[in-house]
Amino acid sequence: MNSLETIISIIVLIIIGYAAKRIGLLKPEDSITLNKVVINIAIPSLIFMAMYTADLSNIGSLAEITGLCILVGAAGGLVGYIFSKIRGYSKKTRWSVTVTSTMFNSGFLGYPVVLGVFGTAGLVRAVFYDAGSTIIFICFGIIFLLLFGGKYSEIAKRALLFPPVWGIVLGVAVNLLHIKIGSMAPSILKYLSGAAIPLIMMSLGLSLDVSSLKNYIEEAIAVSGIKLILAPLIALLLVSIFGLSGLNSTVTVVEAGMPSAMLALVLAITYDLDVKAASACIFLSTVLSMVTLPILMLILG
Repeated sequence: MNSLETIISIIVLIIIGYAAKRIGLLKPEDSITLNKVVINIAIPSLIFMAMYTADLSNIGSLAEITGLCILVGAAGGLVGYIFSKIRGYSKKTRWSVTVTSTMFNSGFLGYPVVLGVFGTAGLVRAVFYDAGSTIIFICFGIIFLLLFGGKYSEIAKRALLFPPVWGIVLGVAVNLLHIKIGSMAPSILKYLSGAAIPLIMMSLGLSLDVSSLKNYIEEAIAVSGIKLILAPLIALLLVSIFGLSGLNSTVTVVEAGMPSAMLALVLAITYDLDVKAASACIFLSTVLSMVTLPILMLILG
């Protein structure tokens, strides 16, 4: 499947989820259940199988992708924070803009796009990029605990027990230790992995909420520009500086062009930030990414 067909298929699945909400077939809160299935079962299975079957002899170079994710995210977050300061936003709105400018939807949207266009080899690299997103999530949790209060045990528990992380750890361990898991286990995991992409996209469609956009259009446009234009440009510069090439370079830039992460909304809700501002930024960047991602794919060739 080429990149255009992949993006169109993903858009259709998102529209199905959104349409199901609009006609009352599914409710917005149903996305919570779908997300639990995706995060706790489908994505860990998908990640484990990708890591288990991958050629990890060059794991050192793959780890560079994780580092570049953190650098690109930090640059975007810094721009978002400075913009918010200049515009005089309140502290909670400023941090909502910053976190949505930093965090990538490198898993929920990145995995389907990269897997559809580049196959399992691309997905392996997307997983390493998403590991950087997880580190960013943990860092923001610590920052917000310091700024707004809370328990360190909460962010530690969320990070250590995050099922996709264990999908990476176990998949890499089983691969490098050459542990055989038989023939039945891979078959079961492949079935579970198959549920990940459609459930992710339909859940994303259910989660989209246009109502908060009209009051935060400036913030949403700024964050969308940072995520969809500035971030991939920064990634292009960094992959050149660090000498990444081939699939490592391409996947890094594609993942850098993903919209704001849904997990940013989790942080906004958890630490009582400006939730409506975060929702608006996530919504607009996600919708606009349906236009920018095919263009980015075309540019990368």
